[in-house]
Amino acid sequence: MPSSWRAATSTFLSFFLAVVSSSFAYGIFLLQRGPRSVPPARAVAATKAREENVAAQLRAGNDHLQRGEVEQAILAYRRTLALAPSVEGQLGLAEGERRAGREQIAAREFERVLVFEPRNAVALRQLARLYSGQAPTWQQSEDRYREYAAVAPKDAQAQLELGRLLLWQRKPSEAVALLSQHTVMALMSPEDRRDYALALVKAGRSEDAEPLLEALAAGDDDVAVQVAGLRAARGEWDSALPLYRSVLDRRPDDPQANLGYGAGLLARQDYRAALGPLAKAARALPDSGEAGLLYARALRGTGNLKSAAAEFARVFPKYEKDAAVSREYAELLAQQGDYGGAEEQYRRVLAMDHTDDHLLVSLAGVLSANGKPREAIPLLEKVYARQPSQRLAYDLARLYQRVGQNDRALDMLNTIERNSSSEGR
Repeated sequence: MPSSWRAATSTFLSFFLAVVSSSFAYGIFLLQRGPRSVPPARAVAATKAREENVAAQLRAGNDHLQRGEVEQAILAYRRTLALAPSVEGQLGLAEGERRAGREQIAAREFERVLVFEPRNAVALRQLARLYSGQAPTWQQSEDRYREYAAVAPKDAQAQLELGRLLLWQRKPSEAVALLSQHTVMALMSPEDRRDYALALVKAGRSEDAEPLLEALAAGDDDVAVQVAGLRAARGEWDSALPLYRSVLDRRPDDPQANLGYGAGLLARQDYRAALGPLAKAARALPDSGEAGLLYARALRGTGNLKSAAAEFARVFPKYEKDAAVSREYAELLAQQGDYGGAEEQYRRVLAMDHTDDHLLVSLAGVLSANGKPREAIPLLEKVYARQPSQRLAYDLARLYQRVGQNDRALDMLNTIERNSSSEGR
């Protein structure tokens, strides 16, 4: 009896403990679940008040911005963002900084907009414009314009702005592709049309550019120089020279007009008239190989060999790999009597594998004049074997005599005499 009582008591206590434990567990569950399913009225009121405060601050910022009260607007937008970060508040703050003239700060704030919304059209457009303001950030501006174009592909004004930016970056082909669109061309200013025409030239589309440039040439000296240059490239000096001359009447020191005008006079072999404008061009464009080379040619044409050689020497580093210019320089040095310098230049041309009979004869001539007849003989013999002439025979005979080969000299003279007798008969 006692043992059965103890067993019954134990069973009852176990059941009682289980009921109590379940009750506590359910109570804890309700405590945890209750606030989430049914928020207290105080929490709802706090959330609503904060939302109303955010909206009020946003309205205040927008109102201040519309009235031009920039600093007050910035303060209101910062209060908004302190309460709850948002795209609208961040955009307002960035725009406020931009209107305040703090462009670097504005750019940073617009970049933060893209953290919230990477394809935000307003932020992309404003960043593109802000970055276009200085050369170090032009590439960033181009990137943002292209991102904006993906969002707003029909914004012709933005495409025009990007086209201008590409021109500043010296990307004429890319700029022309954008500016050639009819919707973009309709927005162009006269200056844009001028820049577009010049970009066509730089992009290798001179035929498309020329009609546009001719229409603008009458009132724009820079354009007139471009038109003259297009005509000069085709050798149309009769129409190019008057254009250059008209520009020089108004701008006598214009380097490009002087260069083009002098080149035209040089092409007509009017060396003395070409000298003045080419001298101005060479002084104004010291890094231009073309200006220096043309000036040297004009000096040579007037007989001023010493000055011509000095000018050639100044610009020659730009033409070291140009066989034609090296040859021209060698001829000038030989004409001046600098046979050592002429030999050096002729050998430079030979090293470029530009060999012909005239070059070999010229080199032989300067070697002979420079006291190297033995080196000259093989060159003349090679040419004489291909195309014998009385002049080459006499030159060879003299060289043979100078090196003590009198028998060969007499044979060559006898050959000349026989050929002369044969021709006479």
